[in-house]
Amino acid sequence: MPLRTIEETKIQRLEILSPDGTVDPELEPKIPEDVLLDMYRKMVEIRLFDEKAFKLQRQGRLGTYPQILGQEATQIVPALCLKPKDWMVPTYRGQGAYYARGMRLLYSLLYWGGDDRGVKYPDQNNDMIFSIPVGTHLTQVAGLAWGAKLRKEPWVALTWLGDGTSSKGDFHEALTFAGQFRIPAIYLIENNHWAISIPREKQSAATTLAQKAWGYGAFGLQVDGNDALAVYRAVSEAVERGRRGEGPTVLECETYRLGHHTTADDATRYRSEGEVEAWRKKDPVLRLRKYLENKKIWDNEREKTLLQRAEAMIDSEVAAYEQFPPPNPLDMFANNFAVAPWPLIEQRLELEESLKHKKGELGMLELPPVEGRFP
Repeated sequence: MPLRTIEETKIQRLEILSPDGTVDPELEPKIPEDVLLDMYRKMVEIRLFDEKAFKLQRQGRLGTYPQILGQEATQIVPALCLKPKDWMVPTYRGQGAYYARGMRLLYSLLYWGGDDRGVKYPDQNNDMIFSIPVGTHLTQVAGLAWGAKLRKEPWVALTWLGDGTSSKGDFHEALTFAGQFRIPAIYLIENNHWAISIPREKQSAATTLAQKAWGYGAFGLQVDGNDALAVYRAVSEAVERGRRGEGPTVLECETYRLGHHTTADDATRYRSEGEVEAWRKKDPVLRLRKYLENKKIWDNEREKTLLQRAEAMIDSEVAAYEQFPPPNPLDMFANNFAVAPWPLIEQRLELEESLKHKKGELGMLELPPVEGRFP
């Protein structure tokens, strides 16, 4: 018998906003003016914060820090497409997403300063902790989306991953489950072309990363990740598909990491300055600014005011971070178990006894009592 075609798929790419700020009117999403301006302000603010955090690390005032320079659109915009009760699970490069959801920059600084009190999100949000391990959060997101579906709640679960993470087994397991049970999960791949020092073409032989979606029964789309309008439309439509019960979505947002992988990395050792400069011309922040100027809702005076206010706000957050009271060392024993096992109780008792002699030296308040069930 001759070979028969039983399935054909195609991968589409969404681009709306050109680097010069012009737009395809047929694809342009209808975004309220206040949302557009808020989107731009937050992208500018997180870029200025990113620059400040980088300098703080270089000065020894902050721990290892992962910049999001160049990825402001894929960080800020998706979070603005969610409702507070939707689940949001960023990676370690997620401070932009948290900020867009209302978290103070103070807490990002605390977190990267090594203080676990930095894990503090607005009370009304369903936000999960930064995922430092690569890919382990993907199956957890499937569980969150599955729980929402079982409870007949109208919430979706959105997560981020890098191009390198899309080659891991966690991605395969999560998407197998997501497609089979048609859960409202959105997997946003920030394809920034480098998994630390490994280029995208050595991560996967697939023409696109979006096409991986089709093998699992998910909807797949490649998006210009430096185009804030395209990201907004793609994520908004994915959210609506999830709410309608139409299953998971994989969005490959093609962007670029202009900075180092983290402050512990030296990107100049594995990529050329020419490549970086070519991507600077596709700057997502500048592109959106040109769009707003073309719409006559932004100008140089507003830009100057925004920069002044943003810098003052960031300086205030840095001051709050550096004046924050020191953490209680006993907190390392909290939130590990529902009921603490005896080895943990013994270890805490030992540390508490040691700290009592250093209490004045540490400037600590009364230490919390030792209990089998820790707070």
